[in-house]
Amino acid sequence: MHFLFFFLVLFPMAFAADPFDLTEEERDPDTQEILIKKPEKYLRHESMIYDLNTDLGIKDQRKYTGTDSNRFAVAGHVSADYEHVTNILGYEFNYMRKTSRFNQIWYGIQFFQNKTFFDAITQNHSSDSGNVNAESQTQRPNNVQSKVLGFGPGVGYRLKLLMEFFPTEDVFETIDVYGNYVIMDDDYTKNEYKGYGLTTNYGIHKRSGSHFFYGGKLSYNIASVTRQQIGNESKSDRTFTLGWLSVAFELGFFY
Repeated sequence: MHFLFFFLVLFPMAFAADPFDLTEEERDPDTQEILIKKPEKYLRHESMIYDLNTDLGIKDQRKYTGTDSNRFAVAGHVSADYEHVTNILGYEFNYMRKTSRFNQIWYGIQFFQNKTFFDAITQNHSSDSGNVNAESQTQRPNNVQSKVLGFGPGVGYRLKLLMEFFPTEDVFETIDVYGNYVIMDDDYTKNEYKGYGLTTNYGIHKRSGSHFFYGGKLSYNIASVTRQQIGNESKSDRTFTLGWLSVAFELGFFY
């Protein structure tokens, strides 16, 4: 919950008026504007990135990161519990596009799939409702596996908050929030559970050139999923609340 609170507090700040916001005329600057005339405005959250010319062994082809428009990335996830990292194994694809109105704000969509242990993301129902079909009648052992699939739209923010303490031109931070449609397949009961959830990410990425990047991120997920009704059971008798924290290695490119 502390991780979610961090996002809810920080995201409104991203839309606040900023004296360093760029005007429409300033969106596509030349190198002289960036490096000489207004570096405090252009380089506050952005950088000048150079590609390495392997033939000459020098950096060339300057690119202003403020002109990035699209981002595509893939990520591999494991559990954030360092003693049981393989309790969650998954992958993710995400695509984001930069808005034309607000600086640093991105929007897009993600798709993820995780293979997990049941008790790594939720727990058995303990209270007996008296309904013979309720989930409390089925106590899954610890080694039961589940598959979780999710996809949905989101919004993100790119910044260099921590990097102000560690000056660098090619490292950026990202904050993303996605609303997901979630499906959980339970290998023990062979039931399918569906519902909605939320993903919040915090990432630190390094630009390896004008287009490619790689790095790591921390991802927190919550969801509520429900299976189809059997008899006259209530929704609470057949619903699970899911929650898990994972770390991921992510790589992708801007274009």
